[in-house]
Amino acid sequence: MIAGSNPNRSAGTTQIPYVPIVMVFHFPDGTVLDPREPACNDTISVEQRLFDGPNFVPANLVSNGVNVGKAQLGDGFQRAEFWKIVKAHGAKYHTVLTVIGKPIVVDIQAPSGSTTSPGACAGKSHRVGKISFGAFKSIANDLTEKYARPAELALLVNYNTFIVLSSGCCFLGIHGALKRPSGIQVLAWGAYNDPGSYPYIPTAEDISIWTHEIGETLNDPFLSNAAPPWGHIGQYPFACSSILEVGDPLTGTDFRLKHGGFTYHPQELVFFSWFYRTRSVGTEGKYSFEGTIKKTEPLCR
Repeated sequence: MIAGSNPNRSAGTTQIPYVPIVMVFHFPDGTVLDPREPACNDTISVEQRLFDGPNFVPANLVSNGVNVGKAQLGDGFQRAEFWKIVKAHGAKYHTVLTVIGKPIVVDIQAPSGSTTSPGACAGKSHRVGKISFGAFKSIANDLTEKYARPAELALLVNYNTFIVLSSGCCFLGIHGALKRPSGIQVLAWGAYNDPGSYPYIPTAEDISIWTHEIGETLNDPFLSNAAPPWGHIGQYPFACSSILEVGDPLTGTDFRLKHGGFTYHPQELVFFSWFYRTRSVGTEGKYSFEGTIKKTEPLCR
C-alpha cells in the first residue's frame, strides 16, 4: 500500500493529517539538544527551519528538467515518480501533509548510558547526542500513543540526536507502524542535523534525513510493500533488500533547494519503477528524482 490515492484512478488531492512532536533531550552530562534553538551557524530555530521548509511548505519543484508543480517534497516526489500517469490525468494528483495544531514540545531526560560528543560548532547546545535504539524507540512509541491517533501521522523531531544500535553507531531516522487497539499508527522519527556531524553520511545535513523518512513513509507506510531483491547500492553496499524503501538506494545523495531564503539539502529519492524493474513512468523516463539512477539493475543475489 502507498499513501494517497491511486494515480491511475484519481486526479484529486489526498490530505494526510500529521502531529508534530518536538523532542528536547537533556543528557546526563548537562547537554540540552533543543530544536527550538538555532542549528550550527544559523539564526533561525531548527523547529522553524524544518516546518517552514519544503517538506511541509510547497516549493517550486523540478525533476529531471520537468516542472512537477508547487508541492511539498514528498508530494512532488510522488508526482514525479508517476509523472506519465499523473500528467495523463491533468496533473492534479497530490498527497499533502496537513498539520494538526502547533508543534507539541516535550522535555525528555535522555536515558542512562546516553552520551554526547563534540559537534560541528563549539558549545553544548550543538553537541551530538547518542541514545540506544531500544530506549529511543520506547520514548517515541510512548509519545506517539499519548499525542497522536491512528488516523494521524506522528512526526517526532530532534536535533543532532542519533540512534545507536547494539552492533555499533548509528542512524538518524526511522519510520514504522504501531499496532494499537483502535488501529494501525504510522510514525516517523528523525534528526535535523548539522553539516558534518554524522560521519557515516558526511553529506547529510538539515532536512536530508527528513526527506528520506517522509518519502519512505508515503511509499511504504506500513513497511509491507515487498519488492524484488535489490542492493549493492546506498545503504546496502554489500547486501540485498526486498522492501520498497525509496530513500535507501541513494542514502547520502543530496541536492540543493533554495526555499524561503535558505538553501536546504533534501535527499534524492528513487522511483517506484526502479524497484520493480519496469519501464519508468517517472519524469523523463528516469528512475530517481534528480536522475542519478537512469536504468534498472539485475536482481540482487
